[in-house]
Amino acid sequence: MKAMRLVDVGRLQLVDVEVPKVQRFEVLVKVKAAGVCHSDVHIRSGYVGKASIKDLGFKLPLTLGHEVAGAVEETGEGVEGFAKGDMVVINSWIGCGSCYFCKTGEENLCDDQRQIGINIDGGFAEYVKVPHYKYLFKIKNLSPIDAAPLACAGTTSYRAVRKANLDPSKFLTVIGAGGGLGHMVVQIAKAASGATIIGVDVREEALKIAEKAGADHIVDGRVDNVVNEIKKLTSGRGSDVIIDLNNSEKTLSVYPFALAKKGKYIMVGLAGADLKYPSTLIVSREAQFMGSWLGSQADFINVVSLAEMGKVKPIIAKIRKLEEANEALDDLEHARVAGRQVLVP
Repeated sequence: MKAMRLVDVGRLQLVDVEVPKVQRFEVLVKVKAAGVCHSDVHIRSGYVGKASIKDLGFKLPLTLGHEVAGAVEETGEGVEGFAKGDMVVINSWIGCGSCYFCKTGEENLCDDQRQIGINIDGGFAEYVKVPHYKYLFKIKNLSPIDAAPLACAGTTSYRAVRKANLDPSKFLTVIGAGGGLGHMVVQIAKAASGATIIGVDVREEALKIAEKAGADHIVDGRVDNVVNEIKKLTSGRGSDVIIDLNNSEKTLSVYPFALAKKGKYIMVGLAGADLKYPSTLIVSREAQFMGSWLGSQADFINVVSLAEMGKVKPIIAKIRKLEEANEALDDLEHARVAGRQVLVP
C-alpha cells in the first residue's frame, strides 16, 4: 500500500509498505479520509513545543495522520459488532487499559499511551490498523470527509468546551476561532451552551470562517488594543472563559488580561510559549488557568453524536490527494488555510 511517511525530519515521503496484519481485537480500516492537524506540522518539524520528537520517544519512520475515517476492511479474532464495509471514524488515543487514568475513562491521559499517527502508524496511507475495536465509532449520516476531523479537532474542542462549563449568561472568547479547532469550538459551544461567543483571529479568511461557524462577535486580533475590544463587547467585565488554541508568546502575553473575575483561561494549543501572568491578579481576581489535552472516549463519542445529529460540522477548506500531504502541511504551517484540510487516498 502507499503511505506518506516521515522518514527524516522535515518532509514526508511517499513509499510502498506492506498492508498491516490484524491480530486479536484489531481492525484494519481502508482509509477514506484523513484530516490534517497542526500537530502533524510540529511532528514533521521535529519539535512539539520546545521538545524534540527524539526526546519525546518518537521513532522514525512513521506514518502520520490521527484524524481518520474509512471502511472496515478486516477484523481480527474477538472483534464484535463490526463487519467488512462498515463506515467508521477512529478514536486515535489508545490507552494501556490498566493505569489509573484508563480505569477512570480518561485514556487521553494514559501513562503509556499509544497514539495513531503520533507514535504508531496512522492514516496518511491507504490502510490503517486500529489496536482495538472499541476505538471505532460507526457513522451513518456523515461522510468520511466530514467525520475524520472529529477525531482530533472535534474531540479536543469538545473537551475544552466541556471544561468551560458555559451557560447562556457567559461570554466565551475563542483565540484562533477560524482555525481547524477554533471553528469547531465555536460550533460546539453554540450547540451545547447558548453562551455569547467572541471569535478572535488575525486573518480575513479566518475571521470569515469564525463568523460562518456561528460566532456572535468577530474581533481582529491585529487591532491596537484587542483586550479593550473584548471588554467593550462584555460590558466591561471581560470574558468569562477564554479558550486559547495557540498558546504562543503573542496570545499568552495579551489575552489573560481580557479575563473577567473568576474567569477561566483554557490552554489547548501547542505553540510552546510560557505563561507570564501576575500571581496577585490570579489571587485577587480568582482567575483559573488550566490545560485541556485531547479528549476521552466519552468526549469522542459525544462530538461524533453531535455531528451525526447535524448540530456541528467541520468546515472543510480543501480536499487533497494523499500525495499532497506535504503541500497541505506547508499551507497549514504558513497560515495559508482556514478550516480543515482532508487527504483522500
